[in-house]
Amino acid sequence: MTTITQEYSLDAFQSSNFHKVIITVFYHNDDYKTRLDKLLEIMPLDVEKYALSYCNDEQIARSHNIQYLPSVLISSYPQLINTQILNLEPAQTLIQLESIYEQFEAEFQKQQQQYFLKIESMIKENPIMLFIVGTPEKPMCRFTSKLIQKLQPFGVQFGFYDIEIDKLMVGYLKLYSKWQTFPQVFVNGKLVGGADATVELIEQKKFSELIPNEAFMNKTSKLEQIQLISKYIILIDGQPDLNCEIARILTEKKIPFQFYNIGMDQEVRSEVLNFLSSYIETSKDLEPLLLFKNTIYNEITLKKELSILQ
Repeated sequence: MTTITQEYSLDAFQSSNFHKVIITVFYHNDDYKTRLDKLLEIMPLDVEKYALSYCNDEQIARSHNIQYLPSVLISSYPQLINTQILNLEPAQTLIQLESIYEQFEAEFQKQQQQYFLKIESMIKENPIMLFIVGTPEKPMCRFTSKLIQKLQPFGVQFGFYDIEIDKLMVGYLKLYSKWQTFPQVFVNGKLVGGADATVELIEQKKFSELIPNEAFMNKTSKLEQIQLISKYIILIDGQPDLNCEIARILTEKKIPFQFYNIGMDQEVRSEVLNFLSSYIETSKDLEPLLLFKNTIYNEITLKKELSILQ
């Protein structure tokens, strides 16, 4: 049984249960919980579909808009269904779950298809594709660091995706590759494995046999690599700001986008400054910029050329 506490939040519980409907029972005495537990002994939940937790902390309950106890909070991860608060008897609550899951699963399949297409596009565009924690210049885990160090002597071009950019990508990548850890290395569209598996191939002198000729072509720019993350990238020099004008325009047009912090990647920052050298003369913080089809637009040029957003 999982208990939601001040130390272990509901958000943490949700994010650890990808592709599930999350059931959280808020209660102030054991009566409701006991009756539900007895019912679950007769009608157990499918652990592949549902994740169950309990909370008897009234402060946490109020933080989730729970007005009456006992109540059952229904959510999901990814958050694809509206959060529901049920004030029903245990049996009635369980009856509701199947239709709720069917709604969630239908939305999940749509989102999964979008992510799978995105993953396949990156793998297809890059003979060697790495899904890593951080960037090659600033790896954020020792496995990513070790992998990059071992690949550098080959002098090959590779694409990369920082899984910290989009936490949902972590879950969908695991489903796509059927590999549960990161980094993940794809060569010629096929999964080689993680850092340890790739390093083992390198040390056994077998990895070079897998490298396609295209990987030895001239290295693409970092901006071209970043463009593979998403069709629309907002380049920022600091923290993401959903209220910036470019984000507002894209949101208004219902266009999905990603942020990329060039302040954490000096090579990309230099490329951006070089690209904009005709009218950017400072090395101070840059305004948010849109990277689209390997071209950079600032707020003014984007407003003049809104027709490009197709």
